[in-house]
Amino acid sequence: MTKPAYQQIADQLRQEIADGRWKSGERLPGELELGELFGVSRNTVRQALNVLTQVNLLRRQRGSGTYVSEQGMTHTLGDLRSFTDVMRDLGLRPGIRDIVIEPDPSPPLNATDFLPGAHLWRISRVRMNDDRPFCLMVSWVPDEIGARLKASELERTQSLYALFAELGIYLKEASEKIRAEAATPEQAAALGVAEGFPLLTINRWTSDTSGRPVEYVSSSSPGDRYEYFVKLTQ
Repeated sequence: MTKPAYQQIADQLRQEIADGRWKSGERLPGELELGELFGVSRNTVRQALNVLTQVNLLRRQRGSGTYVSEQGMTHTLGDLRSFTDVMRDLGLRPGIRDIVIEPDPSPPLNATDFLPGAHLWRISRVRMNDDRPFCLMVSWVPDEIGARLKASELERTQSLYALFAELGIYLKEASEKIRAEAATPEQAAALGVAEGFPLLTINRWTSDTSGRPVEYVSSSSPGDRYEYFVKLTQ
């Protein structure tokens, strides 16, 4: 099925931003000029720009125009997709490194209070955004899941959620808590920031389609590389 014209334009602009044709902070041509360039109406151009504004690739400045945003990563509240899927939709190149999967003899209370079983596994990895570390993720899963996971398979899929799906585990819902905290020595070393640097930390409790708790994860990102988007209505 052919994509709508506005989506095709959004995809092309996204690729041009990824390729460096449009730099962070650079002003795009106006809607009329873009309409002439793509051979579409001003309204179609506006729809395309709105798509990219909603994912923080562009920002609108009233009375001035549309600019390329500083390229961090934006995630929308209520979106249970994996980080890998979100990055690919933004035209970014996901990566993963420093994968460690092992039994955890002393998991945190947030994990033990939520997940079933006496034995839990810990999955630690650093998520990359265009070869730049942007997130340290540490997940805990029940023994029945952890014993089936392999670092090589996680490296292949780039996504724990994609690996879950290959194992027949399908996610349904999650709860999250978001807070600011200072980087510990371990976090600072993994993310390439100074100790004490401000991080955005997200704790997530995830259940599958049968309501079974399957993962508790804590992810920490430098505050200048990651943000959450919330749309409110009345």
